[in-house]
Amino acid sequence: MRATRHNSLFAVAAALIITTPLFGQSVAVTKTNPTKVYMHYMPWFQTPSSQGGTGGSNWGYHWKMNTQNPNVVDATGKRQIASHYYPMIGPYDSTDPNVLEYHMLLMKYSGIDGVMIDWYGQQGSNGDVGSLLTASNAIADKTGQFGLGVGVVLEDRFAQSVSQEQTNMVYLKDHYFNRSNYIKYGPSNSPLMYNFGPITFQTPSQWSQILPSTGTDPEFLTLPYQSNEAGTNADGEFAWPYQDPNTSDHLSVLRSFYTTQASSLKNSGKIAAGVAYPGFNDFYAQGGAGNTLFYVPENGGQTLTDTLNLYNTYSSNLSMLQLATFNDFGEGTQFEPTVEDGFRSLNQIQQFTGVSYGTAELQFIYELYLARKKYAGKTAIQTQLDQVSNDLDSLDVTGAEALFSTVAPAGDYDGNGVVDANDYAVWRANFGKQTIIHGSGSDGNYDGTIDMADYIIWRDSMTSSAAGALAGSSVPEPSMAALAAVAAIFFCTGGSRRTRVSSR
Repeated sequence: MRATRHNSLFAVAAALIITTPLFGQSVAVTKTNPTKVYMHYMPWFQTPSSQGGTGGSNWGYHWKMNTQNPNVVDATGKRQIASHYYPMIGPYDSTDPNVLEYHMLLMKYSGIDGVMIDWYGQQGSNGDVGSLLTASNAIADKTGQFGLGVGVVLEDRFAQSVSQEQTNMVYLKDHYFNRSNYIKYGPSNSPLMYNFGPITFQTPSQWSQILPSTGTDPEFLTLPYQSNEAGTNADGEFAWPYQDPNTSDHLSVLRSFYTTQASSLKNSGKIAAGVAYPGFNDFYAQGGAGNTLFYVPENGGQTLTDTLNLYNTYSSNLSMLQLATFNDFGEGTQFEPTVEDGFRSLNQIQQFTGVSYGTAELQFIYELYLARKKYAGKTAIQTQLDQVSNDLDSLDVTGAEALFSTVAPAGDYDGNGVVDANDYAVWRANFGKQTIIHGSGSDGNYDGTIDMADYIIWRDSMTSSAAGALAGSSVPEPSMAALAAVAAIFFCTGGSRRTRVSSR
């Protein structure tokens, strides 16, 4: 639980004076593991706000597939989505700048070097090609803002002709390859480009026509055992989660690629990229979107541990590691924090990369996201939250937390930037309720339940503030009925409450 925050006007004014200027220099995290770690990232999530409406049909396909309706909401605020897992922040839009800030900071503080965007191009037969490109561009922009690299995983499945794919390559040349943070690799320092396939173009002659349109010779990697379809245009292959039907052999499949194919690629002067994943649990059958592909259980984080260990064992044959994936909720391979798993997968990556950060920093980044939403439309507060974000990007966690505690005071349950009696009224009206988004509303201690602990947070913040000090003994106390209910809750739960972990 975060310490009580002072929210007087004097404190806010002081914070404005002592904080560093906005938009400072991005600082790279220090890692003890030199492995280049890239995160595969999906840009395809849409909400009614980006689709121009509020009806269920205006949610993007990847939140609903063919059977789910995100407009169906339970008592905790949980929406019905096409996934076995629920994002800690709920379903979101891939163009939302607050979401992208949250994602980039999570990755940065986990030691991720860059983002590999699942990229569909400028032209294709898929009806959402335009929205995918808009989101991909927004994601690429955010990587640069937070000091992360960016690359693309080309999806060639929807391109209808060589000329159409050539157009997509020209777009890459003009809008991606010329970015200062685009990931480069190889003796010629060439732009790194994966291809999820090939699927449409399966002959070397086609790629010999397509790739020159990039204006360079990209470091071009295909899926396992498919580089022959690109011929000499291919510079290697990247591993991907796979399991044979009716088996549990995904680790054997991965080990075989590392020991045979990766070794062969290395001996022929080409490269192989490894993969690590937390599991695979798709929603296709339940979502009416096809058959279940295969199932790889998370096993409490052991699957991710096993795939990371495999990479370490065969790292001499491998050039980089791709994490699959940050947010493919439909296939259940997400590293993004979820209600079910919390920060576990990112904690494991923090240990692998050897950064000095842990759950406390990831939790704080989550709290920043919630504050962005709580104070939406409040320009002065958002400006200060920009500074909090900037401090985090500069790795000044202490400064970020100090400013955040004045700008987003604990116990501000009505979201007006001030802790007062109105917040008590909001807490009392919601007492006993639960929220799927921990920390939202009156959930001051981020445990998902509105209870006495949240009242205490408000009370302590109120009495320590200038307004509370003037109010003195006028700080209201909960009714006896509320206290009796709290006692019953604590008796049933053993009095346990999750509090925020702090390493500082």
